Amino acid sequence: MGNKNNKQIENNSPSPPTNSSLSRRLLNNESIDQFILIWLDHNALENSLDSLRTKTLIRELNNNHCLFFNDVNLFLVEIERLRNNDKQILLIVSGKFADKIPLHNIDIIATIIIFCGNSNRYKHLKETNRKIIDICTEHETLKNSIQRELPSLKLNLFTDRKSNSLRSLIASQNTGIDDSAYYFYMLFTDFLRQIPQRKEAKDTMLDKCKICYRNNKTKLKCIELFGNTYTQDKAIDWYTEDSFVYRLVNLAFRTEDITLWYLFRYYITDLCKQLEDTHKQQNCQSVLKLYRGQTHLPKEELENLKSNKGNLISTNGFFSTSKDIDQAKVFIQDATDIEDYRVALFEITVDAKNLKNSIFVDIDQYKGISGECEVLFNIGSVFEIESVNYDNNFKAWKIKMKATDEGTDSIKERIQQMKKKFQNGNINLLFGRLLLDMNQYIKAESYFQMMIDVSPSSHPDLPLFYDCLGELNMHTTNWKEAFKNYHSSYEIKKKNIHSDHRNIGVTLNGLGNYYKAIRNNNQALKCYSKVLIFKNDPYNKAITLLNMSAIYIKEKDYDKAYDLCIEARDIIQETSSNSSIALIQCYSIMSSIYLAQKDYDKAEDFSTAAYELSGKTLFIDDRHRIVCIKALANLSCQKNKKQHAIDFCFTCLSFYEQYLTYNHVNIAYLFMIIAELYEDNEIERIEFLEKALNILQENIHLHYDTTANCLKLIGQYYQKQNSLELAMGFYIKCQEIQKKIYFEDHPTLKEIQYLINTIDY
Repeated sequence: MGNKNNKQIENNSPSPPTNSSLSRRLLNNESIDQFILIWLDHNALENSLDSLRTKTLIRELNNNHCLFFNDVNLFLVEIERLRNNDKQILLIVSGKFADKIPLHNIDIIATIIIFCGNSNRYKHLKETNRKIIDICTEHETLKNSIQRELPSLKLNLFTDRKSNSLRSLIASQNTGIDDSAYYFYMLFTDFLRQIPQRKEAKDTMLDKCKICYRNNKTKLKCIELFGNTYTQDKAIDWYTEDSFVYRLVNLAFRTEDITLWYLFRYYITDLCKQLEDTHKQQNCQSVLKLYRGQTHLPKEELENLKSNKGNLISTNGFFSTSKDIDQAKVFIQDATDIEDYRVALFEITVDAKNLKNSIFVDIDQYKGISGECEVLFNIGSVFEIESVNYDNNFKAWKIKMKATDEGTDSIKERIQQMKKKFQNGNINLLFGRLLLDMNQYIKAESYFQMMIDVSPSSHPDLPLFYDCLGELNMHTTNWKEAFKNYHSSYEIKKKNIHSDHRNIGVTLNGLGNYYKAIRNNNQALKCYSKVLIFKNDPYNKAITLLNMSAIYIKEKDYDKAYDLCIEARDIIQETSSNSSIALIQCYSIMSSIYLAQKDYDKAEDFSTAAYELSGKTLFIDDRHRIVCIKALANLSCQKNKKQHAIDFCFTCLSFYEQYLTYNHVNIAYLFMIIAELYEDNEIERIEFLEKALNILQENIHLHYDTTANCLKLIGQYYQKQNSLELAMGFYIKCQEIQKKIYFEDHPTLKEIQYLINTIDY
């Protein structure tokens, strides 16, 4: 496995040749867009409605990475240019051009779709050219055909994802790195390493790679070589060559598609482990100066770095640097800023003797040679941004950073807690659970549905998959689907396991949550009461008691609610070391009990305790923190301090807008809370409702009930303004969502129908 001596990394290695493996790999890695859609047609540059529709369709499908030609010669010139950039092409071509050009001889064209007015005229071309996969005459069939083919071209690397090599981290004194995305990023990579290495995983990975490069003979030979010769102790060797694994693994990480991480787990696991082992063997104690030239740093990424001086960033994937500044300078030589990208030179300080969590390897020392000067960092390395300035000498943005362990200990502790939580779990179930906890609801739903489809009816995990789908539906407020999945699980469990099995309790608790959500309190209490009959672990019993307590508050039985809440609190404090969410829920319920009895001081004490605990223990994007904010705002209103509530919410909004993306759903929830506070100011109220709706509509599949409620409130506003057509439009949209998530006889559907009936044109 190369030189294993504990020789320290030196900074005086000679400059490598400009065609070094590191330079080639970094250059190739700059080329983010691996595939392009091209439309070749006499009418491609016209502005007719039909041509504009075609171009719009193509742009939407491929994130604007597309070209249009009405001239064959110009098209062929561009093909030669793209050949040198290792691109793959999906060509949409008119029948007339397809009949004239020898397309089968152009090897970088992976796929061809003929788009014409008469499919029968060109069927002979499809029979003689295997690259022609379809002949389309309508826009809808063209769209479907492209969508079927894109996954094999892009390996799902670019589905609504931006490609970033770095991510900013949110840090606080209380929680260290307060960034759930980074936490789950590291948790998931840790999880991948717990999966046993099997030949099936290797075969699946290589099969996908073969599909990706199915028209590239050179890459296919490389894939075949990997399949025949790869061993675990050669992971670094394969990565440091300009091979298919280097490109695809990095793209998978940079686009943050965790389903691809799972696909490449066979190789990623080996590379992480070998980097860690080699780092320990090299035992570097020096202070290093490392460099990285980058000609295509996204403009948004640079602006993010500039605005985060003194803050932390982490790498998306493995991170290659050089000990030789000349190599980095050669890489960016003659490069200039363009519209969406900037030229950058990273200067990174690594004080190795004071770092324990940063993993890096000197590649020259590993290989026992000199010349590369490469130092390779492991996944998720953390750096502090020291400065970002334009350097006129280099004609590039110079970004100074230093490697740091700051905040990583808290992340490692959280990971250990999560691993304990799932330590006895089925590994297939665990993957889906992690997706669920990472709020990757679409991927989690696909995963659990796949497991249901492939599992025989007698499989012992089948009801557990239904439970997880039910929980997912509860998160997305799709109540109807939640009931269906919990009911399916319950029916299976009743037949296959003893009536006192605690797994039935999990399903009954889910059913109770469903009934509570649709405001059927009596049925919810029946389910929760049954849960307590079964043998549950103490923590789950405590959660059930809290759920029952919340219902008794609504029933105005405050003594019963109080007793159940205290019982739950005692259980939580005695048995669980990772109970912050449960305690927050407990404090919130106690506050609600006192608020209902107008004991404002005690209510405020518990609401404040819940809010402060959420800030100390939960990530900023956790929805429980929003619940705590709303509780304090409502309390202030009850105390006739509405302006205090408004000011408090705006302070929270400012904080969230600083650290979350503009369209994060938690910001939408804050807009909704503020709109509610402006009940006497219709102009402010509608402004914040519409702001909330703009965000919620981007995430409608994740937050059905909240989106429907927002639509209803906006409709009521416009009805008051006598803008009846507008009001009807919002009511109809609200009704469409509510029909999806409620059963036909639910009062909510009757309410929205009543509002629709009140509008008289």
